[in-house]
Amino acid sequence: MESDTLQSLTFRDAVAEDADALTALARKTFTDKFGHLYNPEDLAAFLDESHSPEVYKAWLADPDVLVRVCETDDGALKAYLLCSPLSLPAPDPQPGAVELKRVYVDDGLQGQGIGSRFIDEALVWARSRGSPEMYLSVYSGNLGAQRLYDRLGWEKVAEFLFPVGRHRDLEYLLKLTL
Repeated sequence: MESDTLQSLTFRDAVAEDADALTALARKTFTDKFGHLYNPEDLAAFLDESHSPEVYKAWLADPDVLVRVCETDDGALKAYLLCSPLSLPAPDPQPGAVELKRVYVDDGLQGQGIGSRFIDEALVWARSRGSPEMYLSVYSGNLGAQRLYDRLGWEKVAEFLFPVGRHRDLEYLLKLTL
């Protein structure tokens, strides 16, 4: 995908040099949204496991993974999209199914359509790969995201427990047929 600008924001493919800034943004946005749910040890363990520079460097190097970022004029990353081959515990997924893994927008830019734009980009990416369906997981307590995905036609197909350190969150597995 190409880069383009919207209201002094630039949307572009992430590159290897973004790994550290992407890691910092991922840790910040996850903590801002969900950090209050966990004790500090569980949160730290999860961030170290799932939001480390090594994790993002591996995704950035993988041609089967889409990583898009939104940055301000000064080059600060403020939002990101991550899509990958399916890794969620989907019941009977079709071959070639993919996953909308992460869509996070920094607090100051929420409500400006960035997340919806990234979801659109994820669907374009999935369709360009010939994927028959796309999955995502959403925290059972994240009602705003659930309403958004429902409006966009995603259907709940399962529930599972998602580990954050020793803590387990109830997650809803959603599917969209492409």
